[in-house]
Amino acid sequence: MDKKQVLAFVLIFIIIMVMPYYYKTFNIQAPGQSNEHTEQIDSTTTVSKINPNTGINTAEKKATAKVNATSGSNSTFDFVENEIYIIDTEYYKATLSNKGGGTLTSFILKKYNMFTDNDTTLVELLNPEIQSPLLLSYISIENEGFFELDQNFKLTQSSSSPNFDNIFNLNNDAELILEFSLLQNGFKKVTKTFRFYGDQYPIQLTTDMTGLLSDFATNSYKLNWDGGLSYTEPMRMDEIRYSKAYGFSGGETETFNIKSGKTNKTTLKGSTDWTAIRTKYFTACFIPETPGLGYELAGTGIPTHGKEFLKQFSMGINFESGTKTTTNIYIGPLEYSIIKTLSPDLENIMSLGKILRPICKSILWLFHQMYKVIPNYGWVLILFSILIKVVLSPLTNKSTQSMKEMQKVQPELAILKEKYKDDMGKYNKAQMDLFKEHGVNPMGGCFPLLLQMPILFSLFTVFRSTIDLRHADFIFWITDLSAPDTIFTLPFTIPIYGNHVNILPLVMAISMIFQQKLSGASSNPQQKTMMYMMPVMFFFMFNNFPSGLNLYYTLFNILSMVQQKYFTPEIDLAKKKKKIEEKKRKAKDRMDMMKKIRYKRR
Repeated sequence: MDKKQVLAFVLIFIIIMVMPYYYKTFNIQAPGQSNEHTEQIDSTTTVSKINPNTGINTAEKKATAKVNATSGSNSTFDFVENEIYIIDTEYYKATLSNKGGGTLTSFILKKYNMFTDNDTTLVELLNPEIQSPLLLSYISIENEGFFELDQNFKLTQSSSSPNFDNIFNLNNDAELILEFSLLQNGFKKVTKTFRFYGDQYPIQLTTDMTGLLSDFATNSYKLNWDGGLSYTEPMRMDEIRYSKAYGFSGGETETFNIKSGKTNKTTLKGSTDWTAIRTKYFTACFIPETPGLGYELAGTGIPTHGKEFLKQFSMGINFESGTKTTTNIYIGPLEYSIIKTLSPDLENIMSLGKILRPICKSILWLFHQMYKVIPNYGWVLILFSILIKVVLSPLTNKSTQSMKEMQKVQPELAILKEKYKDDMGKYNKAQMDLFKEHGVNPMGGCFPLLLQMPILFSLFTVFRSTIDLRHADFIFWITDLSAPDTIFTLPFTIPIYGNHVNILPLVMAISMIFQQKLSGASSNPQQKTMMYMMPVMFFFMFNNFPSGLNLYYTLFNILSMVQQKYFTPEIDLAKKKKKIEEKKRKAKDRMDMMKKIRYKRR
């Protein structure tokens, strides 16, 4: 690097350093937003304590740059008392504070329950100790860095009047418009306008920051969601596994995850269609009507005990500061019929796999259609098992027949193995000749099973994560198809097994043993060990799986036994051998005839 290049870099560095002071002195707006600016907006989170009920930590936010809501010209913002408003609809009960022009402090879903302290309550998706979702922030010339608008705004417009408790009741298709304004000497500097609907989950938010353009160091601001979502499920490891954040830009979905004890973030500059945070069954999404300028996803993994930890995510979308922006905010269940209508590709946040997604979607659709006829998911699972077994029965019969054929030629294979024990080449050739002679395909038992695997894996994916089975009651001790069918809990934990004693995994393992005995696996000494090992492995693996999944696989095994016993055709190798010889003879006769015809033509 020569002297001219060194001098150029020094000059560029000096220009970058003095630019904020230039903007501040002449009170002009900086052109464009860069990735460096996005990095400046970041904030860190210091953990103070864990709330055991909500599963989210109480956090203290510390800005990376100087932030003071009462410094400089911002001190002239009109003082407004803190106020709370409650919006009560058919689907949710939301508590909205005028802090920051409307931040959610509570969001209770009326159609879903959760268990807290051995009691049943409605699902609360927000941690009341972190009251920061929906704040606006930008790069401030006045404060020389990140500035977050967390002042109390004034309610300047309301389409209807609340009752004496500041509660707005929305019935059926009623709408509610609430406009909050940040005032300076009575003039509106920033407005946030909410539109709530009585018959749907999405909330519309329109933001207008044009009154503060003179304090902007860039041409954009950010809509933030901090504090993540509360954990709602007793199976904490499931919540950890499914909890993630997402961003969609340029036709690509970015999945953002975090590990225990780590803090990380990802930023992207470019057209942004949506961002989302999810737990196992619920989600919060930003879906702007006009794509944003970029997004940021951040997360902290908070260790608790053992392998368990809590994930706390935040998300933000950058918007152009000189225009009004409308964003649809969805806070609710991960229900496919709703998610797919909100935005293209938003269904990517659901656990439907990638390669097998079309099969998973088809299964989920059929599942919902059956529920319309039989309004109990337990019986739907039983009927679904029968239907899948009927669809797969030709493949199962083919596999079973092939395995029985292989069993019947085992004595002859044993003779060949003894005869050619010193020459594996001759043994392999004699073995293949034997298979051809009897029309036996050694891979015939495996190939039909491989064809079934995509369907079985898709069923596993759908049944394990669909919200439709959540708290779905069936019969007897099976009171929640999304959780293990626990009959009692041990006072200690057994490695791998856990401390929950469940019935269906045991029944499923026993059905696997009987199924393999019926297929003749016990007649082969090499397969006999596997006949007991596989059910034991599946028993431990499935013990912590949802009872709905165990119910399906148990019934599927029982139906397979019935099929093998009564609906699988018997194999007569002698008759099959004659048919093969007859086909060979006819084929030879046809070849001889063709040769004669060709000879006569000559």
